[in-house]
Amino acid sequence: MNDLFNANTPTPAPDDKTNKRKNNPELLRHTILVCAKNLMLDVGIGNLSMQKVADMAGTSKGGLFHHFKSKDELITSVVELFIAQINTAILADMDAHPTEMGAFTKAYARVMFDNQEIGLQSDWAGLIRAMTADSQMNELWISWLAQKIKTHASTDSDPRLSVIRCAVDGAWLNNIPHDELPAMRTYLLALADDVSPNL
Repeated sequence: MNDLFNANTPTPAPDDKTNKRKNNPELLRHTILVCAKNLMLDVGIGNLSMQKVADMAGTSKGGLFHHFKSKDELITSVVELFIAQINTAILADMDAHPTEMGAFTKAYARVMFDNQEIGLQSDWAGLIRAMTADSQMNELWISWLAQKIKTHASTDSDPRLSVIRCAVDGAWLNNIPHDELPAMRTYLLALADDVSPNL
C-alpha cells in the first residue's frame, strides 16, 4: 500500500527544507495534512487552529490558505485521506484473501487488528475516537461505510456480520489494551467464518 499518511512521518522543523516545499506544492500540501493530523490527535479538533498548523508545517498562513480555504476544509481533507488509506488497505486484503461470505467484514477486521500504520495499534486510532464526537467527521466515516456495505451487500448484509463490524469498532472506540487485541481478533474472525448463507 502506498502510505500517503505514514504515522511515522516526522513533523518538520519550521525551517526544514522550506524552499523545497515552496517549489513542490504537493509536498507542502502533504506536510500540512500530516501536521494537521498530528495536532488533531495532540490538542483535539476543537483546539486546532490554522495558525498552529501553519507554524508546525513551516509555512505562512497565506501558504496554508492557498491549499485549504478553511479549517473545515482542512479537517475534511485529513479524514478523507485517512478513509482512502483504510479503503486501499481493505481492498488489498480482500485480494490477498479471496472469499465470498463476509469478504468485506473479514478484511475490515484484519486491517483494523493487523495494520500497524492505520489500525488499532497506530496513532490513527485516536482519530476514529475523535471522529465520533465531531458530526462533520463522523458523517464522512458513516457515508463511506454505508457505501461499502451497499457495494458488498451480496456477501456482507447478514446481521451477524454487522454485529462483528460493530465489535471491531467497539475495540477501537473503547481503546482496548493492545495485549487483548489478538484474542479478540481470533474470536471475531472465527465468528465471521461461521456465518453461512444457509443458516
